[in-house]
Amino acid sequence: MAEETDQEHGAAAGGGVDSAAIALALGQSGTLDPRAAAYLEAQTILARLQADDLRREDKVRHWSLRVRHISDVMKLGFELAVAFIVAAIAVGLGVVIWQAAHADGLGIESFDVPQGLAQKGFTGSVIANKLLDRLTVMQYETDSSRAPSSFANDWTNDIKVEIPDTGISLGQIVRFLDGWLGHQMHLSGELYETPSGVALTVRMDNEPGQTFEGNAGDLNSTVARAAEAVYARAQPYRYAVYLNSQHRFAEAFAAARRLAAAGPPEETAWADVSLAILSTNRGDPIRAWAYVRAGQAVDPDLPNFEMQLTNVDALVSHDEAELDDARHSEPLLRGKGAREWNPAAIQPTLTVRESVEAQLRGDFAQALATNVLAPGGRGEEPVLARDVFDAVSLHDIARARRGLAALDDMRAGPDPLNRATADANARRGQLLLALEDWRGAMAQFDYAAAARRKLEAVSKGWMTAALTENVLPFEAYAYAMLGEFDKADAILKTLPQDCDICMRYRGKVDAARRNWRSAAHWFALVSARSPDIPFADTDWGEMLLRKGDYDGAIAKFEAADQKGPHFADPLEMWGEALMQENRSDLALAKFEEADKYAPNWGRLHLKWGEALLWSGKPDDAKKQFTIAAGLELSSADRAALDRRVNSHA
Repeated sequence: MAEETDQEHGAAAGGGVDSAAIALALGQSGTLDPRAAAYLEAQTILARLQADDLRREDKVRHWSLRVRHISDVMKLGFELAVAFIVAAIAVGLGVVIWQAAHADGLGIESFDVPQGLAQKGFTGSVIANKLLDRLTVMQYETDSSRAPSSFANDWTNDIKVEIPDTGISLGQIVRFLDGWLGHQMHLSGELYETPSGVALTVRMDNEPGQTFEGNAGDLNSTVARAAEAVYARAQPYRYAVYLNSQHRFAEAFAAARRLAAAGPPEETAWADVSLAILSTNRGDPIRAWAYVRAGQAVDPDLPNFEMQLTNVDALVSHDEAELDDARHSEPLLRGKGAREWNPAAIQPTLTVRESVEAQLRGDFAQALATNVLAPGGRGEEPVLARDVFDAVSLHDIARARRGLAALDDMRAGPDPLNRATADANARRGQLLLALEDWRGAMAQFDYAAAARRKLEAVSKGWMTAALTENVLPFEAYAYAMLGEFDKADAILKTLPQDCDICMRYRGKVDAARRNWRSAAHWFALVSARSPDIPFADTDWGEMLLRKGDYDGAIAKFEAADQKGPHFADPLEMWGEALMQENRSDLALAKFEEADKYAPNWGRLHLKWGEALLWSGKPDDAKKQFTIAAGLELSSADRAALDRRVNSHA
């Protein structure tokens, strides 16, 4: 009973069917009352209907939630799109404003042209485009190392014709911002007929116009004069450089002087650069130095001044000063002054500085390797001329001949002021000196002098004959080697004593006449004032070698080697001096070292072979003689080689 009671209580507590309700529904008989059965059936139907309705409501609710989610996603996407468009407009407007604030170009507006000329094809856009073409050509022909950003007005790659729009357009808005916020210049004007032809007026911004008249059939000439006036007004430094490149030297000098006197501070130093270059080309080192000092006072960080001092000191053959100038220009090219340089010009110019230093210290292989074309470096011709000089100094005759062939190709051009003729003659004369062809060399120096004097005459003195550095000392030496000492002395007396190459060759001429004391005097003079240059000591050692003072010669070769450790000449002659002292075993090391720096030197391999013979190494000697036989030799060295080969055949 207790268990049953517990079970009943458990059923009630668990939410089971009320027993009283069951009893009522069953009635006294224990069977279900029909009314209750009907009621239950109705409740069952109602419950089913409610369940179906709940299911439908659940589906609708889920669909509504899905639609609301899609709506929210679309709304978010729309808001993001609007935000992106607003941001893009803001960025675009910022870019337009930034570009407008930095606008430094030139906008050429369509010119006003009367109907009659327009019908002949001279429309406003045609005139504007003709000016555009001419200004573009002028900028292309202006070879300068200067950075475009350093100009007060920079048109680089930004000269354009502005076509007028009807109504308000985006282009008009951009042009308005360029004019309002930036420094863009605007060129406008008009073309009209005159009784004698046509007149073209050009007007920069709001300044008074300049008018140029000409024949209607030669409109290009009128446009060219107008373009030059525009270029001179807006780009005065570039205009001076352009005039120099066109060989209009007097005009270039006058333009640079005007700029130096009245130009803005950022232009004054560059004007002094132009004046120094023009003065150097004119053969006036005193005035060139003065312009360099004036420019350095304005802008001491600008590398151009030390570089131009290098050119001036090379012109007068102050070798030690030239080396110092080259060294001092290198840190300037890496310093803040280089910000005014075209970035593309900096590394090639540094490479050229390296070539200059290597050349002055006798490292001609390195000088050749670093002799490159740099912007503002006067073009390819000077590079070729330096190539030939370095190759001759390296005793690489085959390479020198290739360079001369390239120079000869440049001689065929139509330019009456082409330097290639004079340079080719001078370099060919130096090559023939190296081969001891004295008469052939003398003829080439005569041709070079005549060509340079012609240049000086045609340029009306703006291109100096510049005979002191590259012609006259060598010609005097050729005369001396032919025994014509009077002619040699007549040349040497005209040369200044502060010219290093002049005094070195004065010493070589005295050595040729066996005036040892006088020769030593000139070599000592140059050696003392060029403590980092090996050439005077090398010449001095060669003189002592020919004199028979082998110990003295070796001392000078050793001094030269300390100044120029990659200079082959003192090493080779050091080996020759050791051979004269019967120390061919020691000479071999000097020849081997010299071969590192001048591997194509015929005489070096000849003497190396002789040293190997004396050292008891005939097979090795034969190898050196074979190399020498494949290289160009002087007549005397060729005869000596033939004797050696025949005697050991």
